[in-house]
Amino acid sequence: MIDNKIDFDLIQNKIKNSGFKLTKSRRTILNIIKKAKKDLTADDIFVLSLKKDPGIGIATVYRTLALMEKFGIIEKIYRGSNKAVYSPAENMYSNKKPTLKKAINTVSENSGIKISKTEGLSPAYLGAEEGYYFKGKIDDYHNIEKINKIQAQLDIWTGELKKIKREREIELEEIINDFGKIDKILEKHELNKNNLIQMLIDFQTEYNWLPRHVLFYVGSKINVPLSQIYGIASFYKFFNLEPRGKYQIIVCAGTACHVRGSMNLLQRIVNVLKIKPGDTTADYKFTLDTVNCLGCCALGPVMLFNNKYYSNPSKKELEKLLGSVT
Repeated sequence: MIDNKIDFDLIQNKIKNSGFKLTKSRRTILNIIKKAKKDLTADDIFVLSLKKDPGIGIATVYRTLALMEKFGIIEKIYRGSNKAVYSPAENMYSNKKPTLKKAINTVSENSGIKISKTEGLSPAYLGAEEGYYFKGKIDDYHNIEKINKIQAQLDIWTGELKKIKREREIELEEIINDFGKIDKILEKHELNKNNLIQMLIDFQTEYNWLPRHVLFYVGSKINVPLSQIYGIASFYKFFNLEPRGKYQIIVCAGTACHVRGSMNLLQRIVNVLKIKPGDTTADYKFTLDTVNCLGCCALGPVMLFNNKYYSNPSKKELEKLLGSVT
């Protein structure tokens, strides 16, 4: 390993014409390699980088190592079992002009990449007197385009995880705020376990379904096993154990309505609400269901909405009707 202190200005001068820039993450990675008491693998560098900067991803480490090696800032050596380790390139820490012959021979022998001299490249490349270019295929993980795609996907996943985390935090806040509301309903029934069904009806009216945290809390407050509460809630069709919309839309799928076009009516509703039968809109405003008969076959095809029957409404009528409720 090299003991000289890193001179970033010197390095910057040597690579200023190569297109490589020392960003914050690259400086962090380079400093880790320099200060290490032994050669490091890419995984080692990633773990150490996270301690310095939690925002550095594994793809960033691989991409930076590939670029630093390409520009001669670090050297890659294969140890036992073909494990690649990285160390600083000696020529980056002195004012002596570097030569690339040794590095070129090493790369050529280890990777089979053909490296040729060219007059077309700037001799300022790493401060050397001659320019070189690479012919052949670099290791797969050196493919910058692939690494960029990996990093982009990781960024997307990170964003989604942050969104889920925030949603869970909001849910927790809502649950905490709910306890006061739940206690009022329980006090209304004097915490009497014999009034459990009426309690559940009140909670169903309040939430349009029976949230799990409500059932847990009720069971603990009135000393009733959760299994018993779930047994009652699942026995009566009135109770819903899944979130339901504030307004329920029920389409008749009986024979009389079917032959008159109830499927077309159902499809129109699906197109307006963007949900399938049995689903609830994201804002928990509408739930769409079907039944075998609504008992008004003469109006078919018919739907029930907000306690009123509607016979074969058009798309415009549906949009106006559904948009009229809050």
